[in-house]
Amino acid sequence: MSGLLGPSRTCGAVFGRDGEIRTLSGRAAAARAGQSGIVVLTGPLGIGKSSLIRAFLDGPGDGGSGGTGGGVRGMTALHGVCGADTATTPYDGVQALLRPLGLVGESAARHPLLRGAARRALPALMPGAHPRPFAFDADYPVLQGLYSLIAHLAAHHPLALVLDDAHLCDEHTLRWLDFLLRRADGLPLLLVLARSTETEPADGTPWAEFAAHPSCTTVPLRPLSQAAVGEMARRTFGCPVAPSFAARVADACGGNPGNASRLLTELRRAGVRPDHEGARQATELGGRLVALSIRALFDRKPGWVEAVATAMAVLGEDLPDHVAALAGVATAQVEDAVRVLRQAEVLAPGRTDFAGDEIRAAVLEPLGPGRLARLRARAALLLSDAGRPAEEVAGHLLAIPGAPRPWMVSLLQDAAVAAEGRGVPGTAARYLRRVLDSTPGDDTLRLRLAGLVAQTDPDAAIALLRDALDRAPDLRTRASAAVQYTATCLAAGRGVPGGHGPREVLAELRSATGLREPALALESALLLMGSADRTGATTPPGRTDRTDRTPEPLPAHTNAVRALVAALYDSSREAATTHARRVLDVPGPDASWPVLASCTVLALADETAEALATLNEAVARAEAQDPDTGWTYALAHSARALVLYGTGAIPESMADARAALAAAGRTAGHLILPRVVLAAALSDRGEAARAEDLVAGIVTPPSPAGPVIDQQLYLMVRARARRALGDREGALRLLLAVGRAQREAGLANPVFAPWWAEACHTLAALRRPQEARAHAEYGGELAERWGTAHALGIAALARGAITPGRAGIELLAEAADTLAASPTRTEHARADFELGRRLLAHGDQAKARPHLRAAADLAHICGALSLARSARRLLIAAGGRMPELTGSREDLLTGAERKVVGLVLNGASNREIAQSLCVTLRTVETHLTSVYRKLGVSRRAALATTLRAPAVVAARTPAWSG
Repeated sequence: MSGLLGPSRTCGAVFGRDGEIRTLSGRAAAARAGQSGIVVLTGPLGIGKSSLIRAFLDGPGDGGSGGTGGGVRGMTALHGVCGADTATTPYDGVQALLRPLGLVGESAARHPLLRGAARRALPALMPGAHPRPFAFDADYPVLQGLYSLIAHLAAHHPLALVLDDAHLCDEHTLRWLDFLLRRADGLPLLLVLARSTETEPADGTPWAEFAAHPSCTTVPLRPLSQAAVGEMARRTFGCPVAPSFAARVADACGGNPGNASRLLTELRRAGVRPDHEGARQATELGGRLVALSIRALFDRKPGWVEAVATAMAVLGEDLPDHVAALAGVATAQVEDAVRVLRQAEVLAPGRTDFAGDEIRAAVLEPLGPGRLARLRARAALLLSDAGRPAEEVAGHLLAIPGAPRPWMVSLLQDAAVAAEGRGVPGTAARYLRRVLDSTPGDDTLRLRLAGLVAQTDPDAAIALLRDALDRAPDLRTRASAAVQYTATCLAAGRGVPGGHGPREVLAELRSATGLREPALALESALLLMGSADRTGATTPPGRTDRTDRTPEPLPAHTNAVRALVAALYDSSREAATTHARRVLDVPGPDASWPVLASCTVLALADETAEALATLNEAVARAEAQDPDTGWTYALAHSARALVLYGTGAIPESMADARAALAAAGRTAGHLILPRVVLAAALSDRGEAARAEDLVAGIVTPPSPAGPVIDQQLYLMVRARARRALGDREGALRLLLAVGRAQREAGLANPVFAPWWAEACHTLAALRRPQEARAHAEYGGELAERWGTAHALGIAALARGAITPGRAGIELLAEAADTLAASPTRTEHARADFELGRRLLAHGDQAKARPHLRAAADLAHICGALSLARSARRLLIAAGGRMPELTGSREDLLTGAERKVVGLVLNGASNREIAQSLCVTLRTVETHLTSVYRKLGVSRRAALATTLRAPAVVAARTPAWSG
């Protein structure tokens, strides 16, 4: 802030940036040699991006980091700065870059550079264009013209295009830069873009494409080290600096070079010495001196300068007309005030925003809470009357203490709707909390707010819903609150406490008339919480089918719990999928619990492709939401982990489970599902001891008083780990405990925690098949009712495991054929394994080998290494051959397939491969088809990536999953 604080003695030098200057100079040297590229400088406001660019453009200087590289020597450098008003003006960034060449304005049409194809760039060079969206087809001629212009310039001299504050750049310019970069091979061209990390890129801008380009170098600017701040202080004071002084200044400014420069200059002017005594004063003065300097500036200037600065501090970067209206001055005075503030370096270079938050705070400090609140209210009215988006207006209302006035409530509600539509429930909840301050008796609003809060903070949502239960004026409202409360507890893995809660509401509903639908909805939710016996809840036969004819649309939570109950208790696949699809058909949050629960139901019904498509979108949307939506992200990953595990995508399910636990943060202790999935996957990979340790480490294991799904899956995974560790009796005890719990709770789904099938396999291994017959019959009846290929396949597999002789072999063959038509790849591999093992035991090695090989291949593709290795051992015993399985998918390839893949990776065509190996073209195609199947890819181009990194990338759906 030179005009405010006096001339800075650090001007012209940057400190602590030697590495960054070397990187920029190296990329410039490569561009001069004909190797085009892009450098993206990133960092927060004031971190020194602009200073670094100036040092780079100026070349070797007289200090700091200025002498560490050759800069743009020998290049034509075009430097532009984006302003706040460029984000919506098409090609404003292009004009900022090309203005030094005289290519902007009416005279551009006569410029000698704009000849031939370059003339098509003229529309981008005319200032004052009206905002319009970028359209590739319409803008293509302009993009081509600009490319021709730049290619012509670069052909005569190496060229550097340097754009500062590029986070404010318009989409048209960024799209053109992307267009140019994709066609710049061989051009002596360097792009340098500096963008703030404090501003999220606008939708549609190609920042991700820039970062992914092979020639892109991203240079994040880190806070200055103590040594760099010390060197800056030495230059400022012109004498040695005590290390303690440099450390205090570095702490006070957070390593931000802009803040450090201002603070050091103020300290010098205040007579502070850079010694041990000065170190004690640096922290104390750091905050106060900026405020004092701001006040001194305002005292020297007309009163309208402070009025404009105050209005800008409230409004942020906004139109001069709005600033003038809030400040009560003329628009011309706003422009004069901006000029004064920019000269004093109160404003950021090239922008109408303050150079730091400490300056904004200093401008607003004299107002006091009352005046500031009134000013914010005026700003909100001003922006609302100007037709600005509701969320922009509401941002000012949130900062006003106390209950909002009636006109504010309407704006806050509109802002909540807009935020919810953008997929940011945390922001929407903040608006609705303020609305609730104004109308604390609005129970519908409280339920809506709880639904939003549940996506970010389930504990807070449960507290809101508990309050809603206590406040509800009538039984119907209490029933709605109770259903939502129970569903939120279910999603969060919490138990439902007693005493004036959902169970008591259900008792009242049963004795009331005309409230059958709320009673059934609440009964369904409590069934899923394991509270059926304690409330006396039962599931009337055909209940779900009758409710399908209900004409009134049901809330998402209600449809979700009804879908789960229809699937888990009624074993009605049609009703379950109908309720689930009703949830998915209604617009709303993609990663909410009702959506995720509905996807789980679809997966149980073998509708895995549909479930995964929705879950992939849910994960992507949750990832793009506010950073405080970690719980939503965790739930989305948990649900996808469960579905992926069911399809046999074990590595992917493990990645999702780990991502869920990482995203949940402090609430991870309540997440049972991802731990259970991870433990099951570890058992399948032959790491049963680790699986058991993981399950044993759950702080609060699921209990019969908690969610049914968590409890059943927890016991199942413990049983599988015990069996994998050789404790078959212990596994059987756990499986039978699952069966008892399911019978007592009324669960009747054959593929959810299929204890009966696992018990049959365990008893067969214990050579006690007669004890398993009742379990097989029970499971078979459930499978017939549910009717999916998965259910019928595991039922045939269980019966085959306990049936001796040819009859058993026929059942196992039926199981393998049935499961081949299901999405459950691991179960299919298991059926082939059991069939191959039984054939081998009967001495039919020739028939056993193809089944054992198929089991080993498929299990290995799925990541079920324990099953794959067992199948390989039996295959070798049956006279087959297969290399050792290490966990890499390359192990699946035969010798001939490896030769084919080697030639593919060397760029050979199918015909060239056939000639090289002396085989037919059809043989090559057969080998490649087998390779694609084994490696889980769908085309040649994916082979190189897969073989370099055989572990599947997290959160990717395998090619075969639908």
